[in-house]
Amino acid sequence: MSLATTTPAQSASDDIVAAFSLDRAPVRGRTVRVGAGALDPILRRHDYPRPVAMLLGEALTLAALVGSLLKAEGRLVVQAQGEGPVALLVAEYTPGGGLRGYARMAEGAADKLSQAKRMAPATLLGAGNLVLTLDQGENKTSYQGVVPLDGETLAACAENYFRVSEQTDTCIRLAVGEVYAGDAPPLWRAGGMLMQRLAGDEARGDTGEDWNRASLLFATLRDEELIDPALPADRLLYRLFHEEGARMDTPTPLEDRCTCDEERLTNVMRQFPKEELHDLIEPDGMLHARCQFCSRQYLIDPKEVGAA
Repeated sequence: MSLATTTPAQSASDDIVAAFSLDRAPVRGRTVRVGAGALDPILRRHDYPRPVAMLLGEALTLAALVGSLLKAEGRLVVQAQGEGPVALLVAEYTPGGGLRGYARMAEGAADKLSQAKRMAPATLLGAGNLVLTLDQGENKTSYQGVVPLDGETLAACAENYFRVSEQTDTCIRLAVGEVYAGDAPPLWRAGGMLMQRLAGDEARGDTGEDWNRASLLFATLRDEELIDPALPADRLLYRLFHEEGARMDTPTPLEDRCTCDEERLTNVMRQFPKEELHDLIEPDGMLHARCQFCSRQYLIDPKEVGAA
């Protein structure tokens, strides 16, 4: 489903991720809102067909939810690839609230999808897996989880990941759509919520009944509520869980932030064969390289990479 709503203005509480808890239920969770600063520029940059933009928006929202949930510091990467219209999907969350994402389409896919609406992940990507990776940097162990792309939505695939790989009861909802405000161009917005069951202990006892009650309330959450600029995250949490004593922590800002830089790119190019690099030299005598995420173009002197 493609969401489109008309609102007077963008909410000041956009582009955030925040933790939340319930006083009367064994729950911890995260809520995300992304719009003008952390989502729209990423999706507009490559002019994706609507179903591809929506899937990438969901992946970015999921990356923020899961990345902010983890205790270990590192880059959280949500990735999927296959032989469908979308050959590769990557969304990354970096500590401090950075988001970047990219979708690579198969040849001719853009035209075939130009009039399409929301599509299931497996339809866009083909048979494959959803891979979540925590990259803690050089000389540190990376952790990876894999789950088949067999859900009708990316949220369903992610729920299966937590259920199978983490053995944690988890509810996830992701929504992406364009919001119209007067004569202004439409704005891509997304929202997401993740809720997990806390294990029972001597103090809590059996948490099953309380979790089931919270899950029923979570199931009433609608996509329109998650992208509505007039319904900030804290008000939505109160609407859902006011009887459970919902508490939202101070939000962390999110932003469109690419991690590419010329030094890293130069180091990578130095590993290429000299002959291959020489063939890539443009008429202006420079090597041209463009970041697939942010589309920033770099001009590299061939002498810097041993190609001259």
